[in-house]
Amino acid sequence: MWKTCLVLLILLLPALAGLDSSSPARAQSSSSLASTFAPVLHFTSGERFFPTSVDYLIGASALKQRLVNGSSTLVNPGPTPSNLGTYNSTDYFLDNKLGTRDAIANDYSSKVGSLGYFTYVHVANGTASTVIQYWLFYAYNNGPLNDHEGDLEVVELFLDSSGSPQHALYSQHGAGENAGWNDVEKSDTHPVVYVAQGSHANYFRPYQGKIGVENDVVQNSGPTINPANLKLVLLGEKGSHTSDQSWLDFPGRWGYVGTDQEIVLGRAGPLGPVFNQGGTRWSQPQSYLSSTLGVDGNYFILAFLAAYLVIIIAAYLAVRGAWKVVGIARLHRKGGLLFGKFLKSRGLIGLLFGAVAIVITVVALFLPWYSISASSQSGPLAQHGSVTLLSIDGIHGVQVNLFTGAGGDSTSGFTTLFLLQIPFAIFLAVGTALLALDIIGVKNGRRLGSKFILGAISSLLPFILIFIFINQLPSFLPLASGLLPGTNIPPQLDSLVRAVAGNPVSGSASQQFDVVGTTMVNWGYGLGAYLFLFAALVRIIGGFVIRTAPCHRKQFS
Repeated sequence: MWKTCLVLLILLLPALAGLDSSSPARAQSSSSLASTFAPVLHFTSGERFFPTSVDYLIGASALKQRLVNGSSTLVNPGPTPSNLGTYNSTDYFLDNKLGTRDAIANDYSSKVGSLGYFTYVHVANGTASTVIQYWLFYAYNNGPLNDHEGDLEVVELFLDSSGSPQHALYSQHGAGENAGWNDVEKSDTHPVVYVAQGSHANYFRPYQGKIGVENDVVQNSGPTINPANLKLVLLGEKGSHTSDQSWLDFPGRWGYVGTDQEIVLGRAGPLGPVFNQGGTRWSQPQSYLSSTLGVDGNYFILAFLAAYLVIIIAAYLAVRGAWKVVGIARLHRKGGLLFGKFLKSRGLIGLLFGAVAIVITVVALFLPWYSISASSQSGPLAQHGSVTLLSIDGIHGVQVNLFTGAGGDSTSGFTTLFLLQIPFAIFLAVGTALLALDIIGVKNGRRLGSKFILGAISSLLPFILIFIFINQLPSFLPLASGLLPGTNIPPQLDSLVRAVAGNPVSGSASQQFDVVGTTMVNWGYGLGAYLFLFAALVRIIGGFVIRTAPCHRKQFS
């Protein structure tokens, strides 16, 4: 009997060994998965930083501890990957010894050839699924929204029990987008990733970056890092890893921290993989997946239209303008141009009204259309009196002050966000040019007058669209929260935003905040918006006058 048991035990030993997650067989499986699905990374031609090693980042940094007043003290001038995890306070942070962005960039560019490109792979095996996380470390983040030492992004793949990919999740600005595997661009088994310039946010298509919280430069015009050139480093778990992965246990930030204000403004380095996004991305990847934005083919069509909206509209206007020019040329050859005779009738008076409306519109383009400003007892808003938080005009579109400039005042941190970086002035100017072509090719006073009246709507559009946009500001609060990872929207701010949205025309309100004290907010339309209203009225008057002018060739003769 004992011989039979011994034989059974020998037969079962391989299976029992397979239950050990640290066994060579399991490690080989993780290594194979990591290689099979390693991403293809496309960068822009202007990118200065690429995925690098933690050894380089830690070796270039000193370990410091952040104090209550925002200052810091030196803890270790030369931390290593093997001892970094022994510093277990969230007040610790790595501070690059080179200090400035340019110095860090120059040092990195001089060493990137010998360093190579790295991704740190965490394979989480569940009973019904497997998640592969490709963590990407960068020496610096110099994106349009945030500017700080160190950067950490991740590309995640979600496999079913059979090992087939079902979803991909790409990190973006403290959040991310997920797509079904069928909607992911692939090179064989490798997901293709388009990395935004500076911010290193990851996108599924090269034309993304202009919707929602996206405000990135995304292209495939620069270097491409293929899986064969990407060094894969398999990671252990928190508290259970090789000695050279002690850095996994480090709860501090991988970059300069500074004051609470600088953290909120996106100037602090990221937390490591285990602690990123409160630890949920690492320890509960399936739960984190469900909290991110799902995108599909329809979304990518919208992203394409957003990326090329200006070109599409410009092409349409160019074709329309060319068609009008051809029509005028044909009339001229037939001797049918009535413009000269039209000027000798009551049409001249209507055209003068139209000319006045055009001048008013041009002036309005360069004046503020809308603004929201604030002042408070302390903090960045107290240093400069009333500070502009949001500004809308015809040259810059919609701009938000992120206080990322050197002065932190109303001119230092303006950033154009979302789809609202369209130069409205160009389209209004082109519309005016098309109207001028209609005047030159006039055939019928009533028809031209109607175009004047309908054209007045274009003068009203800025006023109307701004009203709608401001009215919908509360719906942007979740997006704003996504821009500032780990930051909840204070109820006082929510109340102020809803006060603005409730009366977009003009108003003021105040709230008491914990740090900055009483904050007064003022908002309303600017002179430019009201000039648009006046221009529309003048154009409508001109349109009715033109409608009474002679209509046909016989009337002129």
